[in-house]
Amino acid sequence: MRTSRAFIMLTIFLFIFSSLLGRVFYIQIIKGEEMASQAAAMRSRQIELKEYERGEIFDRNLMPLTSNVVAAAVYCLPGVIRNQHSPPSSDDEHLKNYGFKIVSSFLGKVLEDKKQDEIFNMLLSGYESNQSFVRIDSNLSIEEIELINNSQFSGVVVAPILKRYSEDGFLGHILGYVSGGRNPKGKSGLELEYDEILSKSPSSQELITVLDARGLSIQGLMFKLRNEQNQDKGSIVLTIDKRIQEIVEKAMDDGIEKGAVLVLDAETKEILALANRPTYNPYKIADTISIDTNSSLVNRALTRYYPGSLFKVAVVTAALEEGIIKPDERYLCDGKYWFNENISITCWDKDGHGDLDLEKAFAMSCNPTFIDIGIRLGHQTLLQYVDLFQLTNESITGYTQQRAGSYVDISSSNPAIGNASIGQQGVKLTPLQIANLFATIADDGSWKAPSLVRSITDYDGNKDMLNKETKAQIISKDTAQKVKEMLEKVVIDGTGQNAALAEVQVAGKTATSQTGMVNENNEEILNAWFAGYFPANNPEWVVVVLAEDGRSGSQDAAPVFKDIARGILNYFPTHH
Repeated sequence: MRTSRAFIMLTIFLFIFSSLLGRVFYIQIIKGEEMASQAAAMRSRQIELKEYERGEIFDRNLMPLTSNVVAAAVYCLPGVIRNQHSPPSSDDEHLKNYGFKIVSSFLGKVLEDKKQDEIFNMLLSGYESNQSFVRIDSNLSIEEIELINNSQFSGVVVAPILKRYSEDGFLGHILGYVSGGRNPKGKSGLELEYDEILSKSPSSQELITVLDARGLSIQGLMFKLRNEQNQDKGSIVLTIDKRIQEIVEKAMDDGIEKGAVLVLDAETKEILALANRPTYNPYKIADTISIDTNSSLVNRALTRYYPGSLFKVAVVTAALEEGIIKPDERYLCDGKYWFNENISITCWDKDGHGDLDLEKAFAMSCNPTFIDIGIRLGHQTLLQYVDLFQLTNESITGYTQQRAGSYVDISSSNPAIGNASIGQQGVKLTPLQIANLFATIADDGSWKAPSLVRSITDYDGNKDMLNKETKAQIISKDTAQKVKEMLEKVVIDGTGQNAALAEVQVAGKTATSQTGMVNENNEEILNAWFAGYFPANNPEWVVVVLAEDGRSGSQDAAPVFKDIARGILNYFPTHH
């Protein structure tokens, strides 16, 4: 009897145990992944890692130029805050929003850039629109991070964020900026030019954080990154080299308060770097506009200026190509060029350069010599070569967002031709067009439009390669070679010696152009230039430096060129 009862009990136990085991097997194995996901979802939150969900902009080596600055951000989870900090059974809307009030009060005291009312409205709006998280601030200081982490407020999380821009304005005049908010729109630069493509990017990067029952991040658990594929969709690849851009930006910080620098590939005419000073903080556009007296938003590299003696490169090239002058011709400079007894133009060396040949006249940037050459060349022929060099052509492959381009408007009078021949009245060029003029000479007379964008990949993954145009041989290689030799002489024993390098031979030209303006001390405002390329025997890089309100091209612009050239050579050590 006892044996039978024991057998029955054992059978019941085994039945219950096997049922439990089957249930465990069903939960752990059959439904395990699904239920684990549900549990994780209840305890985890996804936080967008990137500041803006937009396509990215890359340099020529696929280094990101956007969303590459890591900062600390504070996020609030509106649902968690409302559930944890508000009375659970109240029908009073004021009491229901009590959690938002105490959290916004705390953060309003901690965060320098946010006020309590603004934070409260962000939380309430986020809750009403069913947002799982609301980013309150994305540029926390160390002190702000510590205060928030020590507060232990439920639903308040500090997490890393990839900010779209650098606050120092790195490449800002090309990248541009967006309007901000949940659906940012491009307002300038590439952000505006390619807004439709960048705004429809399907890529996403999220941080996943696990919360405890109180809605606090569990200490010791790191954020996990969920990175969706196809990060290249809705993206732009530029001709810019990020490292060369960094070299240029530093050189400008060290040597130029107001001006522009461009670096071009001498053969492809691709823009490798473009920078302006002053620059701007893309997160403080309104402040920049309201207090800006230096036009920080202006892209000076694409703004027209009197080129001064840099225009002499076009004049001497045209005269040699047309056979108007010969390399062994001699000139006499007594300090002035007289058009008649009442009108004259003074040389920068008021005592005159005396007797000199063409090479020396070019190296010393003698004004009377080039006035004479320009007049002999003639009004119509000079304009023909302006068109041949396409000095008023504003096209940039892949980019149309730019300010007023160049103009050349020369009348047929000798004084007008003379002024134009030394790059003053009637001639205004952008630094980019000057760079392309020098690139054409460096490339043995081959012209091609400058380019900024290499490829565009739309949100469907279709890639469009740009810069397919072929080069045009616009002047003879023989003429280009003669001008190249003269440009070398400028740096060897002319006005450009401050640009000389020990590593390689440099070729280039200085200029100090008049602006027609005076400063508060009634002193004439001058713009200082240096344009050149290196290595002289096998040109690879063209660099143009503009320093506004300078003393001379030799003093202000040539040393900056030298710093940039040396930085580039150190970046490419096998090239020297």
